[in-house]
Amino acid sequence: MPQRMTITESYWGVCKKWGIPYPCRKTRRVTKWRYVFSRLKEYRWGVFCYLVGCENGKKYSWYAPCLNVFGTAEFYNKEMYFDDEKKSSGTCNW
Repeated sequence: MPQRMTITESYWGVCKKWGIPYPCRKTRRVTKWRYVFSRLKEYRWGVFCYLVGCENGKKYSWYAPCLNVFGTAEFYNKEMYFDDEKKSSGTCNW
């Protein structure tokens, strides 16, 4: 079941040293939706991916940007975080 959690997230930002800007990693505390997919399948088309995941018997599917080659990949017990809650697209039948 999805859970709302506060996590520490890292991102690229701009720092300054002696007035000179440079890229650096920063962190911030954010609240996100946590999903643990028992099975996740990723269909890749260059810069786009279509993902189908199963969590607690519920099926979730969505599109996301990705930088991968074409093909598919399968993952098990994959933990993912999202800004918004995902809508279930039915029950898992696999």
